[in-house]
Amino acid sequence: MLRALHIENAALIRRLDIDFSEKFTVFTGETGAGKSIIIGSLGLLSGSRADKEMIRTGADKMVVEGLFSDLDDALLAALEANGVKPDENGELMLSRVVSLDGRSICRINGRAVPLALLRTAGQLLIAIHGQHDTKSLLDPATHLAVLDRYAANDAEKQAYKDVYRRIQKVKNDLSVLLKEKAETKRMAELLRSEVAQIEKASLKVGEVEELEQKKKFLQGARQLRKQANTVVHALYKNDKGVSAADLIGYAITAISAMDDAFPERESALEKLTECKLELESIANTASSLCLLADEDPEAALAMIEDRLAQIGTLQKKFGYDIETIIYHAKHARERLELLEQSEGREVSLRQELEKLVLEARELALRLHECRCAAAKRLQEAVCDQLQYLDLGKVRFETPVNLQYNDKQVLMLSSDGADSFEFLISANVGEPPRPIAKIASGGELSRIMLALKTVLADSEQTPTLIFDEIDTGISGKTSQKIGFLMKEIAQGTQVLCVTHSAQLASSATDHYKISKSEAQGRTETSITELDMEGRIDELARILGGVEITDTVRRNAMELLQYTK
Repeated sequence: MLRALHIENAALIRRLDIDFSEKFTVFTGETGAGKSIIIGSLGLLSGSRADKEMIRTGADKMVVEGLFSDLDDALLAALEANGVKPDENGELMLSRVVSLDGRSICRINGRAVPLALLRTAGQLLIAIHGQHDTKSLLDPATHLAVLDRYAANDAEKQAYKDVYRRIQKVKNDLSVLLKEKAETKRMAELLRSEVAQIEKASLKVGEVEELEQKKKFLQGARQLRKQANTVVHALYKNDKGVSAADLIGYAITAISAMDDAFPERESALEKLTECKLELESIANTASSLCLLADEDPEAALAMIEDRLAQIGTLQKKFGYDIETIIYHAKHARERLELLEQSEGREVSLRQELEKLVLEARELALRLHECRCAAAKRLQEAVCDQLQYLDLGKVRFETPVNLQYNDKQVLMLSSDGADSFEFLISANVGEPPRPIAKIASGGELSRIMLALKTVLADSEQTPTLIFDEIDTGISGKTSQKIGFLMKEIAQGTQVLCVTHSAQLASSATDHYKISKSEAQGRTETSITELDMEGRIDELARILGGVEITDTVRRNAMELLQYTK
C-alpha cells in the first residue's frame, strides 16, 4: 500500500506531505484547489509522461516520492521478477525528479533506474482510474487477464503455458534444423567424399619414409648390382677365375695333407675354415642385393612416385603428415554420423511437436471450460453491481469463444485458445458490443467500479486511485459508489478524489485540498479533517452560497449513516 507521499514544486504545490492509512481515503476541495495535481504526481510514479510545465514557477525541478509497504508475496514475486526488491524493512521508495531542461530522473530505494522500470514497478503498486483513465477497461487485450484472476485458474493456466512453451521450443529447434538442412546435405556429401578419398588411399603411418628410402635405393640400383656382383665373384663364385673362397679351400686341403711337422696345423685349419664361412656369408648378402637390383628399377620408381604423389595430394588437402590425414578421416566420420542423425532428429521433433500440440489442445479446452464457468459468475456478479449502481438496463456480457482457423482446427496462443472481450448493451433491444464503442464516461466509471468490486478479492494492485468517477452522477448513485469503495477497501487501499458529499461521507479518512496566498504566491495545502472538519466540508459541498444549520445537519446525517 501507499504509506506516504511527498511532493515538491508541482504547480501550486510548494511542499506537501501526506500519510495514508490502509483503508478508504477521500480528497475534496474547491475546483482548482490542486486535487488533480496530486493525482498527476501519483501518475508520475507509475511512469506517465512528465511535462516541465508542471514545475512550480521559479523552481528548477519538481520532486515526487512515494513510500510503499506491506507488500504481499504475490506482489513481491512480480516485483522481483522485474529486478525490484524492497529494503530490509520491506519498503519501497519510488521517486521521480523532473527538471526544467526536460530531464526526468527515476529512482527506486535511492538507486537510479530507467523510466521503463519505474513504470513497471509503479503500475504494479498503484492503479489510477477516472472518467478518462480507463485504459484497462477499453483495451480488450487486458480483459482475459481480468477473467483469469477472477477464475483463480493459475494451475490450469500454468499447465497449459508449460506445454505451450515446450511447443515453441520444439518449433524453434525444427525451424533451425530445416534452415540448416540444405547446408547439412552439402556438408554430408563433402564429408563422404573426403572419407572415401582417405580410405581408398589405405595410408599407413611411416609409409612415406619407407617409400623415400626405397626410392633412394632404386635410384642407385645399377651401380649396386655391379658392385654386388664384383663382391660375389671375388669372394665366392667366379666362372672366369679363382675366387677367394676357392683359394682358401685350396690352402685348407694342402694344410690338411701335411703331417704334424706343420706348426699349429689344427689351429690354422680352424681359422681358415672360419674365414671361408665368413666369405660365403658376405657373398650371400651381396648376392641377395643382386636379386633386388634385378627388378626393373624404372617401373618400381614410377610406382613409388605415383604413390608419393597420391599421398602429397592428400597432405595438401587434409594435413601435413599421415597421422593428421588419418585423424581428419576419423573426425569426418564422426561429423558425418551426427549429420546423418539430423534426419532422424527431424522425424523425432515432428513426432514430439504433434504430441505436444494434442496435449496443449486438451489443456486449452480444460482452461476454456474453467473460464466459461468463471465468466458466467463474473457476468452475473457485475450485472448485480450495475443494478445497484443504477445501471440496471445496461447488459454486461462475457462471452468466451474458442478460436479456430479456416480449416476448423483449434488455434493456440500463449494464453490458450480463447478470444474474450467485455461486451455491453447500453440500451434495451440493442445487441451487445465492445465497451470501447458503446459506453459513456459515466458508464465506464461505474462499470469499472462494478468490476473492481467483484474482483476485490483477486485484485493484485494494492492501491486503487479513483479520480472524480462520480462526475455527472446523482447523489443517490454517488452514495452507492461510496459504499462499494468502502467494501473494496476491506482488502485494498482506496484513494478517491470526489466532489460528492455522499461519496466522501463513506470514507475512513478525509483530506481537504485548499489553496491560499502566501507572500504573494498561491499555494496548495492539505488538511486531514476531524469529525467537525468533515461536517463543515460536507456541508460546503452540499450547500449553496450560505451554509445553513439544515445543511450541516444533513452533513452530520450522512456521516452517521455511512458509519
